[in-house]
Amino acid sequence: MKTIAALLFLIAVACGAASAAPARGLRLISVKGTSKVKLVYRANSIVVDLDEALAGTNGALAGEAPHQITTVFTIEKGNFIYLVAKVCSASPISEPMAPCGDDHSCAVLWIKTDRALKSPVFQCEIYESCSYNYYDSNYLRDQDGLRITYGGAKKRQLVFELLQPEKGLVVTELKD
Repeated sequence: MKTIAALLFLIAVACGAASAAPARGLRLISVKGTSKVKLVYRANSIVVDLDEALAGTNGALAGEAPHQITTVFTIEKGNFIYLVAKVCSASPISEPMAPCGDDHSCAVLWIKTDRALKSPVFQCEIYESCSYNYYDSNYLRDQDGLRITYGGAKKRQLVFELLQPEKGLVVTELKD
């Protein structure tokens, strides 16, 4: 029985299935009332303003702070730690009866960093927002990772693969 278990483990390693492991000590904590978050891994921690960190990248957070952050995955692979989180926010439009005034926007946030939390890299993609005309999103989280289909006139698909976290959030336009 032990031989079979050992053989299955070796096959999984050879196929790459055991190359990414959960990072149990990595946490993302929202700093109350701001767009800042505290990234904590073991004895190390840093505070990052997400609005500043995402400026100049391919994405941004939708809506206004404070953001509701839910960690979806944390993975250690090689010398890096990866975190994927769902970030939802209230509408920046204060009048609830205005177009998109009661919007509840959501985005996926990807963070790559080393164990010392030096020079983290950020990527973000909005997948649900009235302001962006993104309706009817289909959010699927499973043993392989995360897949979200979203969009308005042009449909898109966001994919995050657990076995290849270094690829980040891969977004493609879907053909009609």
